[in-house]
Amino acid sequence: MPLEAQLNTTTTSVSVSPRRKTTRFGPSASTARTCGKLPIAPYNNLNVCGLPDGGIAFISDRKPAYAYCWVVSSPVLYRMYRDGSNQKRLSANYLMAFTPSALDDGRIIFTRWEYIDKAACPIQSLWTIHPDGTNLAGFFGNRILAPGTFMDARSVPGSQKIFALATNHNWDCVGGIVQIDRQFGPNAKEGIRRNATTRSSRICIDR
Repeated sequence: MPLEAQLNTTTTSVSVSPRRKTTRFGPSASTARTCGKLPIAPYNNLNVCGLPDGGIAFISDRKPAYAYCWVVSSPVLYRMYRDGSNQKRLSANYLMAFTPSALDDGRIIFTRWEYIDKAACPIQSLWTIHPDGTNLAGFFGNRILAPGTFMDARSVPGSQKIFALATNHNWDCVGGIVQIDRQFGPNAKEGIRRNATTRSSRICIDR
């Protein structure tokens, strides 16, 4: 059973992250090309997303690293061709990257967790990187303590704004759906606007 799926309107394909330790991807039913997949392996590939150049970005825990505070592997960002070839690690992070997505300008936006010059728990902020692995840069929230995590970021078409899930650091990833406007600054609480929430969620924006 799939955990998630993303439609790439540029390549008319659907990327799927299943529960098994493999990532399948391929064209939608409207095309006749053959689907590809990453082979089953002793590691996890997940959070796939289509890229404007036709490639696939995903996270994988194939690198030998674990979170410092919990017995769990720490996947980072990779990319590959649509046929599964030329798999390349993009992120040099020693902890985790998750929920990548392609912005309108072609950059990959994703959530990055690391302990550099910050406390262990509160900050899991949004970063961007070019699809070739260059120009890694903080995007939003790298000095915001609450909410502790921004994830599942998506572009707002025709603007520089994004939507994201504002949630907690650990356990269930539930929270408010917020709109983020960076014109106020990369760490400005004024740039966060709450749009909607899940039925039982709570969100704290510490202003």
